[in-house]
Amino acid sequence: MMVEIAPNATIGRHTHPGIESSYVLDGNLDLVIEGKPSQAFKAGDSFTVPNNAVHGGKVGDKGLKLIGVYVVDKTKPLATPAPASQ
Repeated sequence: MMVEIAPNATIGRHTHPGIESSYVLDGNLDLVIEGKPSQAFKAGDSFTVPNNAVHGGKVGDKGLKLIGVYVVDKTKPLATPAPASQ
């Protein structure tokens, strides 16, 4: 799916019931996958989020456009909010 996020937006912590693979078309993203250091992505980069991994991030000042491929359990919601980190 095509995902577009507004400039300087914060992406709340959430999970997916499967794997997310994304390719950044435009903009920047600082992605935090729980248990790992923050990673910076820009146009041309790709990333994968493991099944049920808690993740979120911060979008840069240009906004973000990416293509996301989700291999998930279609009987569950695509995304579920995760509790705030302690």
